[in-house]
Amino acid sequence: MNRYLSHFAVITILPAYLLVIGAAWGGIWPLIALLFLTVFGFVLDRTMDALEDGPIEAALNRLLPVSLAIIHFLLLGFAIWSLSQHGGPIWEKLLIFIGFGLYFANTSNANGHELIHRQSRLERNLGKWVFISHLFGHHTSAHMLIHHPFVSTPYDPNSAPYNRGFWQFWIKAWRGSFLAGLRAENARRGLEPGRLPTSIKHPYFTYAVGALALMALVAVFTGVAGVLWYLALAFFAQTGLLLTDYIQHYGLRRTEDADGRFEPVTPAHSWNTPHWFTRHLNLNAVRHSDHHAKPMKPYNELLNYPPDQAPELPYPAGIMSFIALFPRWWRRVMNPRLHQLARQSVINLQES
Repeated sequence: MNRYLSHFAVITILPAYLLVIGAAWGGIWPLIALLFLTVFGFVLDRTMDALEDGPIEAALNRLLPVSLAIIHFLLLGFAIWSLSQHGGPIWEKLLIFIGFGLYFANTSNANGHELIHRQSRLERNLGKWVFISHLFGHHTSAHMLIHHPFVSTPYDPNSAPYNRGFWQFWIKAWRGSFLAGLRAENARRGLEPGRLPTSIKHPYFTYAVGALALMALVAVFTGVAGVLWYLALAFFAQTGLLLTDYIQHYGLRRTEDADGRFEPVTPAHSWNTPHWFTRHLNLNAVRHSDHHAKPMKPYNELLNYPPDQAPELPYPAGIMSFIALFPRWWRRVMNPRLHQLARQSVINLQES
């Protein structure tokens, strides 16, 4: 098998295997799975940054995201069943919950994102249902219709302005993306902006009914406990997705001219990171500038811009996401970097 695909396949599938073993066997195995996603990944990020990858065959590139989507649905069902039906000490359940949550927040979200950008209707639907399974289906519409056209402007709820803390951003981005996506979908259908969907052909109808159907299915097979664990895992995955948006665009703003038009999106409007393990775990989503330049470009072909063209986060995305949970800490790390970029006239720094 091609070496480049092997890296993506191993880094995304091996933790799923470890999580299943951890949930099934208990003991030290949940800790091993969690350590693989955190400590071991951090070590690889620090030691393998310079490792070059070779080309990948297009057919195999297409196969991995579809396979990961299937794995996601199996994992989600198994995680809910294991957490709600199996006994064991609370610390063991906590490790299992965090391990699965990290996987859904990183690999599943990144893979759903990859799939909704595909041209195949089947693949786009798979990606949509990944987000529906996280009770976050509206992200499919908001990401494509709002985030990409309006990234790094006040019109994109998922582009965090300078000095906004993550938890304030979480509330505004969740609500803002839901409403902005609904308005965009209604506009495409000639409906009133705030009208709730009543037709089964409306995407928001699918998002809502799909989420309710999945919760009902969980309730039938695992009871109230399963629904509570499902809601907790969905919150974890949603928070992971919003953390990704937060750290990838924090403080970066496109300049607006007197006519209200914004400058074109450039590499300077996304934070990137070159770290080896992280970029394989999330299918190159950390090469974010190139993704915004060419949204339909497959994950394996995304390029990493040099630091003089696109800003780089100081640490791997996982570490930066953890720092973002503590707004004061985040500002101490990131605001000086934004000030430096502003002094260099690389970015337009403004609060909004």
